[in-house]
Amino acid sequence: MKTSLTPSVFTSAGRALRTTICTVAVSATLLVASSANLYAAERLVSTDAGATDLIVAMGLADELVAIDVTSQPPQGKQLPSVGYHRALSAEGLLSLKPTTVVGSEHMGPPAAVQALESAKVQLVQLPSADTPTDLANNIQQLAAALNRPEQGEALLIQLNRQLGLLNEVDRSEQRVAFLLAMDPSKLRLAGAGTGGDAFIDLLGAQNVAEFDNYRNVSAESLLSMQPTVILVAGKVTDQAVTSLLTANPILQHTPAGSQQRIIAVDGSSLVAGLSMAAVAEAKRTSAQLEKTL
Repeated sequence: MKTSLTPSVFTSAGRALRTTICTVAVSATLLVASSANLYAAERLVSTDAGATDLIVAMGLADELVAIDVTSQPPQGKQLPSVGYHRALSAEGLLSLKPTTVVGSEHMGPPAAVQALESAKVQLVQLPSADTPTDLANNIQQLAAALNRPEQGEALLIQLNRQLGLLNEVDRSEQRVAFLLAMDPSKLRLAGAGTGGDAFIDLLGAQNVAEFDNYRNVSAESLLSMQPTVILVAGKVTDQAVTSLLTANPILQHTPAGSQQRIIAVDGSSLVAGLSMAAVAEAKRTSAQLEKTL
């Protein structure tokens, strides 16, 4: 005897099957949407060189839509400028339709900051990094704000690896002078609390300056300090050492000069404190010093 499904049973089974299919389809759609939103593309505006450095180092250069005047644009990319970070235009910033504006704690004026907050634009303000620990904290803060934990973790690993390489060489006996020499006839020596001093710390060396901030010094005064290394941040990096010695030939008689340890550094990596670019520059400088020891 054959058994057949009654119409009512068949209809109930069909409804159940259709309900199951719809439920699965909706769940899959929500899952895809959730995944897309997890790493949704940002429209990032950076108002600080240090912030721009971290955004690019995290691999998010394509999400940058504008930068400030102190920032180096990502390689091969031209971006509009929002001006100076203490004199931002709220209208100009909002016209870029940013999802997030990243800058320093000195971002201003207050009216521009308030306008961004009122427009519900995410605002991330990072303190200037004076130490590697500060830099690591900024990486974590930015990665959390942008919901990019993997990129943040990868950058922290890279930072620790580079710091480890720098620490492999003992330079504790080296007396270093860090000069800002945009005009080679006017020597600005980096004292405590400056980007130059932080750079010397990265190298694990001593700062010859015994004062705070930057001060103008004479070539004769610098000679008396007997630096074993002179680092020069000039207007044009490739010409910085030649320009310095042409204007101040007496510096050739310092221990640094006699041992060919007067080295040009890229000062733009220190505009907003320590950055990933500054750590990379310290590594390059360390390798150059190794050749003279």
